[in-house]
Amino acid sequence: MDKEIRKEAIRKYLKYFRVWFIVAGIAVVLLLGTLVLKIKWNNRTRSNTEAPAERVFDSADVLTDEEEEKLRAAIAEAERYSHADIVIVTVNMPMGVSDSEWERNMMNCADDIYDNGKYGWNRAYGDGSLLLDNWYEDADGSQKGSWLSTSGKMENIIGWREEEQVLDDMYEYIDYDPYRAYLAAVTRLRDLGRYGSDSGSMDLTGVLGAFVVSTIVAAAYLMININQTKAKDTTTAGTYVQGGVPTLRERSDDFIRKSVVSHRIQSSSGGGGGSSHRGGGSSGHHTSSGGHSHGGGGRRR
Repeated sequence: MDKEIRKEAIRKYLKYFRVWFIVAGIAVVLLLGTLVLKIKWNNRTRSNTEAPAERVFDSADVLTDEEEEKLRAAIAEAERYSHADIVIVTVNMPMGVSDSEWERNMMNCADDIYDNGKYGWNRAYGDGSLLLDNWYEDADGSQKGSWLSTSGKMENIIGWREEEQVLDDMYEYIDYDPYRAYLAAVTRLRDLGRYGSDSGSMDLTGVLGAFVVSTIVAAAYLMININQTKAKDTTTAGTYVQGGVPTLRERSDDFIRKSVVSHRIQSSSGGGGGSSHRGGGSSGHHTSSGGHSHGGGGRRR
């Protein structure tokens, strides 16, 4: 009798949750399909054959030969992960005393270098970014600062917040270790190219994986709970049957010393967050002198 009751309980559980098991099965299929597509996507090869192989142009001579080689290797690895070109250019040249002139010249210079090199992982003028770092200073003051030119998918991924992240990572070390500074920028660009913006949507593989794991855990819990319920249950099917007639015991819920208070929660979404000073400029989406779409921004240091 106990076995029959147990089998019936399992049958009812399976019947009740059959939709969830079907959904879990579909999720597993989607997860496996997504993993296959992701592996193929990550193993893509670079399709742009027009751009030069060089990624580091140290015109300001702030890096040693060894550091240049190490930076090239780091960029090559980052590009394989991000599927976006990364170019580092250092210069030591006047770009303008006023902020507006400096920003305009830095932007045009970075965009033109990218366009002239026909950079882009997927095609010429395609997915990638170029970091232009200026070391110029004279009697009129310092014109040191950086500008990030973006193209293709990196133009869509990188907004002013992401620009600030790249520059913040870089400026933490730039004054005493340029190599480490550029390496930090490359690492940030790699992650942005691979995973997108921090505010982007969650990876589909992670969502499906979490769902499948949750479903399996829930199913395991239900199966274990069947045995525990059977072992601890002291109420039989006839407990509430007297003389063949079902009867229910009277129940009442007593709320002792309980009061319900209505309280309005004030929202602070209407402001009060303060303003942010970037200390630079963001060009947003624009067309370069070569007629190609770019984004990007930068600031002095």
